[in-house]
Amino acid sequence: MKRFKSILFVCLMLFFVYALTRNFVEYKKNVLFYENYKKEYEKEKKNNTVLKTQLLKNSDPHEVEKTIRNKLNLLKSGEVSVIIPLPSPTPIITTPTPAPVYEQWWDSFFKN
Repeated sequence: MKRFKSILFVCLMLFFVYALTRNFVEYKKNVLFYENYKKEYEKEKKNNTVLKTQLLKNSDPHEVEKTIRNKLNLLKSGEVSVIIPLPSPTPIITTPTPAPVYEQWWDSFFKN
């Protein structure tokens, strides 16, 4: 009878350890899912704010007029356009890299 009780106790303890481990793994998985979902939510919330700002900016009549005038290069009466040319890139003269020292010695002793 005592042997049966000890076997039953060990089986019961194994079951509890298994259940605890399984619940802990499931909890970690759920926490990870929650954190990822929260990050995605914050990203989409920020994106939504940016899109709403752009919508308000694009629906403003002054911004629409400014955009059209800039894209079509139009001027109001009395305005003067100043066109600044893009700077031309200056050529960069590359200097050749010197040969390694051992090649310079080799050339000085054996090629001359």
